[in-house]
Amino acid sequence: MRSKLVILTLVMALAIPTQAQKVYSLMECVKRAQEENLEVSNSQYDQLLYDQQVKEVKRSALPQVGFGAEYKIYTQLPTTVIPLSAFQPGEEGYSEAAFGTDHQSNYSLHLEQVIFNPTLFVGIKAANTAAQMGELQYKQTKENITYQVASNYFNAQVIAEQISMLKENSRTLDTLINSTRLMQESGLVNHTDVSRLKINQSKLDNQIATLSANYDYVLNSLRLLLNLSADAEFAVVTDFNPTPTPLESNEAFDYQDRTELQLLDKQKEVLHLQEKQIQAGYLPNISAVGTYGFMGFGQPDQDFYEHYDFSYVGLKASWLLFDGFTKTAQTAQKRIEQKQLESSMELTRRSIENERINALSKLRVHHQEVINQKQSMELASQVYNDIKLQYSEGVVGVQEIIESENELTESQTNYLNSWVHLQQAKLDLAKAEGALLNDY
Repeated sequence: MRSKLVILTLVMALAIPTQAQKVYSLMECVKRAQEENLEVSNSQYDQLLYDQQVKEVKRSALPQVGFGAEYKIYTQLPTTVIPLSAFQPGEEGYSEAAFGTDHQSNYSLHLEQVIFNPTLFVGIKAANTAAQMGELQYKQTKENITYQVASNYFNAQVIAEQISMLKENSRTLDTLINSTRLMQESGLVNHTDVSRLKINQSKLDNQIATLSANYDYVLNSLRLLLNLSADAEFAVVTDFNPTPTPLESNEAFDYQDRTELQLLDKQKEVLHLQEKQIQAGYLPNISAVGTYGFMGFGQPDQDFYEHYDFSYVGLKASWLLFDGFTKTAQTAQKRIEQKQLESSMELTRRSIENERINALSKLRVHHQEVINQKQSMELASQVYNDIKLQYSEGVVGVQEIIESENELTESQTNYLNSWVHLQQAKLDLAKAEGALLNDY
């Protein structure tokens, strides 16, 4: 009965489909991150917010329609004075009089259309420029995410390749351990040689465990960047050929290709428009107005209440003649901010230039380093294979095989590290030249 349960359990386990591991290429990772990353999504919301703010400012120039209603019950009618000469020419003095009814109402529909408002018109231009800044900030966020994805992806590829190489080295050592045991049984070597090989294999296994933990850490970082769930099956392409490609650099590089400088240019434009907006405050504002409404008067004790309609159209103008030099101080502030911005732009240009020079220098160094380390690795592999053969023939001892295996492992690690350094240098150069979204 127990055996039947075991068989049934195994059949059920095989019947349950396992979740296939999704292998993402670099371009797939970048594309998904640009579409699904939460930071990119937030930046996109900021862009939508800018668009709505532009609409808000523009709609201030559209006709404004309002309705007003008022109903009054006078407990005491207001008193006014009338010159007596109005009734009796030549008479001096005034007479008090209270006009109106106890109940009065007023209902009106008011329309106002801006004709000339320079502050508003400049504000619309400034809002449009701010919206363009939102687009640039969205682009900059995508560049930052692309950089992070590519950097993590290259690290994941190298770690995966290191694990693969170390596992192969461990399997080779396992074969050597088995053959050494046979040699021990024949009396050709002692048990110490087997132990030393096992110690070396244990060291490799520890390195594999450490690299596996690092690989999981990098994959978790990629999952976060790609907005994948923490338990999503995810892997990077490992069958890559880490061979250095010819060096490339954008000879037609322009500083304005960098989003940072484009943003600073837009900030400068906004500051200039804000200064114009302040200056425009000295000009008059003119609007066309029109009103139509009813006025009601009544006396409850006389059962009397009548409405009388009224209407008018006209122009309304307002002109600030003196503001206590407030706008002068505001203009001075904007001009200081412009000078600060110009200084920041120059500093950014120099930083970009330095960043590009360093990236080019690292690119050349790591390109040659990959070539050299590849040659060293191939030599170390050849030496290791020769030593293994000599060991099996009893020409060399276990110390030589251990040293040769350590040299091979070190050369493999150095080669892969040089490759990831080269990819990082290419990534830094693309960032320095403002070509991240084009190259990745």
